[in-house]
Amino acid sequence: MKQQTKKITRGAQRTLSAFSNAMSQALTQQSFEAVTVNNLCQQANYPRSTFYNYFEDKYDLLNYCFSLIVAEIHLNELAIGDEGQILLTCFDRLYDLIDQHKAYVAKVLVHNQDGFLLAGFTNYAQQVGQKLLVDKIAVVQELPAELVVAHCFATISMVLNWVFVKQNQLTKQDARLYLVRLYGKPGLAETK
Repeated sequence: MKQQTKKITRGAQRTLSAFSNAMSQALTQQSFEAVTVNNLCQQANYPRSTFYNYFEDKYDLLNYCFSLIVAEIHLNELAIGDEGQILLTCFDRLYDLIDQHKAYVAKVLVHNQDGFLLAGFTNYAQQVGQKLLVDKIAVVQELPAELVVAHCFATISMVLNWVFVKQNQLTKQDARLYLVRLYGKPGLAETK
């Protein structure tokens, strides 16, 4: 999203909401690659000039939508701790959010199982994780915190992809067990 120099007004909030809702709706009907700025403007009921006042392009709008998802799982509120606890907390929050919106996610995946959307979200989550969590992870080993965060999010993404995208029916507890085993940190299974 383009930098706003002033506080976001109610009017701007309505505009941002209209465009994010338009993107959300469009993704249930077509692939992200097929979405156009014209379609988004028509759906949001705003002219193209308004779109470009807020966003560089549809990728910028998608990143804004991703930021809303990240805000909903409150990653910035995680306390300092070991990577095992942060890994499980991030996983639980993402799992719960996806599970809560399972019908919507299923509609989006019909058109977006392959392509930019899933890879884009994974990359976005890793970048946000780097910014928010690097200083919160207490790394005992002699590994860079950035590498640990990347490993956490890659493992989380892999398991969530297995459960929700590949549609392997697992309970949250079983998915968590897969995560713990794949992550491979001794003692992580006892972390609740």
